[in-house]
Amino acid sequence: MEIAVCQTDIVFRDKKYNLITAEDYISQCVQNGADLVLFPEMSMTGYELNPELIAETRQSNETLDTMSRYAVQYKAALGVGYVLFDEGVYTNRYAILGKDGSVLCDYCKIHPFSPAGEDKSYTAGDGLEFCEIDGVTVCPLICYDLRFPEIFQAASEKADVIAVAANWDGVRNNHWKLLLQARALENQCYVLGVNRIGSDGRAFYVGNSMVVDPDGQIIDVLEGQAGFMLAEVKSERVEESRENFPVKKDRRNELYKTLL
Repeated sequence: MEIAVCQTDIVFRDKKYNLITAEDYISQCVQNGADLVLFPEMSMTGYELNPELIAETRQSNETLDTMSRYAVQYKAALGVGYVLFDEGVYTNRYAILGKDGSVLCDYCKIHPFSPAGEDKSYTAGDGLEFCEIDGVTVCPLICYDLRFPEIFQAASEKADVIAVAANWDGVRNNHWKLLLQARALENQCYVLGVNRIGSDGRAFYVGNSMVVDPDGQIIDVLEGQAGFMLAEVKSERVEESRENFPVKKDRRNELYKTLL
């Protein structure tokens, strides 16, 4: 399967503009053979700590409705981040839409970014989401989740690919690169970092979106510019890595639970 990682310069709070720009990316990615096109966290608004300004509902969701239409039009699966207001709470989410426009999975960020106060406005999720596209199992996670290895171990029990959508600021750029490689290496699966570029007035972003293979090797990276990259991922590559060096079979998950 060919996955496209889009490193966009998101215009803060301008959902309509960003959705128009997203279509251009999707069109180009599909022309280059993409089966799945991924966008960063809060893809069409930028990282917002006042969720009431950008939130959508299950009844009225411009982001998912528009991306669903694009998925059908371009015959590609799409990954998009958005904010949902439902049952009195706001959540930071990442959905993957199938080529038929249906929602294949809709993940709620397990770890809101407390250093910026995200946890004060957003309710944390409590579960993982998976979907299968062209025989490859994908699990989306979001930004700060990257610092918590436990959920990656859980995700990699099923996933061939873990996609980390982010608005990861440039101050901790070195952490971003190291953690993406570490998560791929220790879980022996593909890890894709989908970051933004530019500025939102609060922070600056240097991108460095990255595709890392199951042995922790960087397949490709987008540095300081907007754009996209494509990478071929194969479930057999994950199986091969785990057969050649079977670390996961030596894990003692039941013991680890008693140590926490």
